[in-house]
Amino acid sequence: MKKFNIDQVEDANITLDTVKGLAQTINDFLEDNVSLFTEYPSDNASVKFRANRLADKLLALASATITATANAQNQIGNVTEDFYKGGNK
Repeated sequence: MKKFNIDQVEDANITLDTVKGLAQTINDFLEDNVSLFTEYPSDNASVKFRANRLADKLLALASATITATANAQNQIGNVTEDFYKGGNK
């Protein structure tokens, strides 16, 4: 079994924090500019529909990334807390 190293946990948490920040930036960008997709300058209904779906999918992806990263950070926090308390989980 690989030896537990608290520095590795901290490194993983920093990486997750970076991913979360990037996803939040993408989410903010999309929310601020969603009209580029929803008001796509085309008379073609199919093109407009696809642009709107793309915006919805990108927002959902950014939101899911933020949620998954926050959950992973919580799990890391729980493991770290258990480690310091001497628990075996």
